[in-house]
Amino acid sequence: MAEVVQTAQAHATGWATAMAARHRTVTHRIAAAVASAVVMAPIIGVTTILAWVCCYMFIIGLERTVVRISSATDEYGPRGLQGFLYNAILFTSALTFAWVVLPLWFVAGIYGGLCACIYLGAGMVQSIINGAGSLRITIITTIPTAVAILATPFMLQQMGATTNEIVAVTMACLVFLGICLGAAQRLYRSDRDQRTAYALAECKRAEAEAAVAARTAFLSTIAHDLRTPITAILTGAETLQNKTSPQAREELAMIGDAGRMMNSLLNDLLDQARIDAGRLTLNEQAFDLRRMINQTARLWQDPIRAKGLKLHLEIPQDLPVALLGDEVRLRQVLNNLMSNALKFTSRGAITLRCRCWLDDDDNHALTLEVEDTGHGMLDSQLARLFTPFDQTSNDIAAQYGGSGLGLSICRDLVRLMDGRLTTRSQPDKGSIFTVALTLVPAETSAVRAVPAALNLPYIPVAMPFADLAPDDLPVTPVRTVAEPAAAFIPAPVSGEAEELEDIDEAPLRILIVDDHEINRRAIQLILQGFDCDISMAVDGRSALEIAAHSAFDVIFMDVRMPELDGRETTRRLRKNGGPNASTPVIAVTADNAPEDQLACAAAGMTAYLAKPLTPASLIAVLQTTLEQQAATQAASQNAA
Repeated sequence: MAEVVQTAQAHATGWATAMAARHRTVTHRIAAAVASAVVMAPIIGVTTILAWVCCYMFIIGLERTVVRISSATDEYGPRGLQGFLYNAILFTSALTFAWVVLPLWFVAGIYGGLCACIYLGAGMVQSIINGAGSLRITIITTIPTAVAILATPFMLQQMGATTNEIVAVTMACLVFLGICLGAAQRLYRSDRDQRTAYALAECKRAEAEAAVAARTAFLSTIAHDLRTPITAILTGAETLQNKTSPQAREELAMIGDAGRMMNSLLNDLLDQARIDAGRLTLNEQAFDLRRMINQTARLWQDPIRAKGLKLHLEIPQDLPVALLGDEVRLRQVLNNLMSNALKFTSRGAITLRCRCWLDDDDNHALTLEVEDTGHGMLDSQLARLFTPFDQTSNDIAAQYGGSGLGLSICRDLVRLMDGRLTTRSQPDKGSIFTVALTLVPAETSAVRAVPAALNLPYIPVAMPFADLAPDDLPVTPVRTVAEPAAAFIPAPVSGEAEELEDIDEAPLRILIVDDHEINRRAIQLILQGFDCDISMAVDGRSALEIAAHSAFDVIFMDVRMPELDGRETTRRLRKNGGPNASTPVIAVTADNAPEDQLACAAAGMTAYLAKPLTPASLIAVLQTTLEQQAATQAASQNAA
């Protein structure tokens, strides 16, 4: 803490602050001088007062031009010849300001002296205020004025004032100067403390931002490392589903559910970290609202029925087809709310309701409601509902599990969409969660169609880059609930293998590049049912050496690898030419933020596959990539 305070004080340069205040008040000082000249011109003459105004403005202009704030390196300010020059300019400015009072005494007598005292008092106060951050500037700019004020008793003596009058005026001048001195000290201390507190707050802010960034980076690294074993768990469980007994398949389904729960928790932690760091952004594009709601309902239909509940879906007939928004994040919010309703409802029904109408700006005002007939919540629980890691009571954490992040993330995501997430609940009567948004209408033709190979009840975790503009890159969806095994596509059957083989009669030549053996084996395990010739590389340099001598149909490239990462490897692969300069490269990574996907596309990668891998997602992106490559080759041949 002591080091932070010293650093803060080192940045509290009072001289620079005071000079900045003087520079900002140049216009006011000139206006005050002009006003004084207008008042005093009839008394001391127009010629004299014009000469004084011109001289004062010249000195102010010289101060504004010559005295540089950036020359201050500490509290005191510039030293040496430069410091002497600055002091001389400031002193001359104050002396010129105070000089005009002398003619008032000689021309207007006692009444002119009274005017001079008022004028000097105003100048003293102004100098103290402008120099509040620096005692050096305050002293230099107040000395001429203070001397002129102390000369008042002597001027009265020359005017024939009595001794008592001179003593009274002398005491008044001393009291005034004493008050000004005390005010200058207090202003200096207050300004110094304020600057120190501000600098300390800036240091603390920087430390907090660094801590958040470090935590985000730590969570990202941990999540990336943990997705490697999760990939092995999910791939192994799904691959063995059709090769074991029914009892074993139930156990494998349990293993798969556990792996998906682990991945869900990781994604929640990463989302919360990105939100706290202010790094989570939305990816707006046209989407079909009706299709999104229907897919969400289908996703939860079987789990709700399995629990003995009913699912009600209420969608108006005039629901708009094309809206502009972040479909992935909105789907994530709905999945979280549906998961929450299923978790806390043991009897009755769950209702997914949508309402939509046009507002005054012809945008679509939208409300999405998830209503359940669960046990409801008390007011004390509602007050803590959206607090991160708070599950409102220990009993809920023990009985239902979870991290307590889902609703907090939902609220923050809805806020990013300029919407609101509210809750109404009564004990034993259930709860209603309402998402209120305003979305801009979009062209129906702009709605992205889901390829048949990716016919999932949610936005796919893999999508080719070819049809995407840089600003239209999709956000890889985050699974926020432990979805049942039935919601996932099973391992590819022989028909899918034949469809892949139709693309090229020869075996698919595939290169897998990953520094983790588990990931390489997982991809190999998924593809073992197909006619594939698989080669493997443990890092980017090995991959470049292999690719320089052997041609491949597809390359699966891990992004985060030591020494030479996947993006740089792809850039060199494209740049160096050779047999694989145009080979499709599928990025395989756990870094699923929009900027990560954009970086992969910029490096020359063809498609994106998010970890943890599943047979469905890998086969889907492989099939789409090969179809796209075949179409590109056919178009090139026709053009030739």
